[in-house]
Amino acid sequence: MIKFLISFLILLNLFSCQEIKEKKITSTVNKNIKKIEKIIENSDLKKNSNNNKNKLSDSIFYYVGEPYFIEGVKYIPEENYNYSEIGLSTFYGKELHNIKTINNDVNKVTELLGRHKTLPIPSMVKITNLDNGLSINIKIIDRHDDNASLIQVSRKVAQLLGFYKNKIATVRVEILSDASKQWKSVANSLNEPKFDETINSAPTQKVSISDIDNANLIDSDEENAPYSSTDSEPIEISSEEVNNYSLYLKVYNFKNYSDVQSVMNSLSDDIKFTSERNGSSYDLILGPISNVKINNLVSYFISKGYKETKIILN
Repeated sequence: MIKFLISFLILLNLFSCQEIKEKKITSTVNKNIKKIEKIIENSDLKKNSNNNKNKLSDSIFYYVGEPYFIEGVKYIPEENYNYSEIGLSTFYGKELHNIKTINNDVNKVTELLGRHKTLPIPSMVKITNLDNGLSINIKIIDRHDDNASLIQVSRKVAQLLGFYKNKIATVRVEILSDASKQWKSVANSLNEPKFDETINSAPTQKVSISDIDNANLIDSDEENAPYSSTDSEPIEISSEEVNNYSLYLKVYNFKNYSDVQSVMNSLSDDIKFTSERNGSSYDLILGPISNVKINNLVSYFISKGYKETKIILN
């Protein structure tokens, strides 16, 4: 292609410049050759640049994100290396298996992963099932859109923490600051142009399973003793003393006490409640109550316009 363009320009100059001296013709041709070479060079550079951009666009990246809403409830993602909260955990199954996350990672139901509404992605947390004292470290790789749940974990995590059959658990989620900062560094490094020359892969705990659709779930014996694992790397599950507690749901910002009574009249009579004055508004406290009922009530109150709720242990 280059030779053809050069030949064409030579002929063009020869026919149009018959009376021009030989030196001037040669100079003109050489200038055109340099122009062609520069055009082709720039074209190759652009092509390589586009290839690098495509390569980087598929890489896992560090993500915090802007404030957003779920059914009118506002969430503000942030780097908070002191994060520790108590709430409800649900889990996801094969409907999200191999589905891409918000930062180009991949959801896996067979790995120790979680989805959170505000923590940085990726980050590491310790999640503790307060019903049985079992805890495990997992990687946060995605957002979820359930107002009632503090965190959504993979099916494997639910199995290991012993709440797969119950579908829901009361948990404490604590960020692991050092590990989270390391993941931030790794994720940012993955998007450097020459990252593959220095970083091959990032460490994560994996649980292999041969067929996700026909996988046998662990039975009740394994749930009671989840320390055994077929994983190539041992999974560290910790255990702490289980304290007796009662769950309460606090709902904020009722305009007056008559609004509190109106809402409670529409609920089951077996739900105990109290209210307290909070400046010019009222707060409603329900309980003691099961985590399953709390899960349903959070959605109910949000639908009624009461978007600020909190789970309290007593």
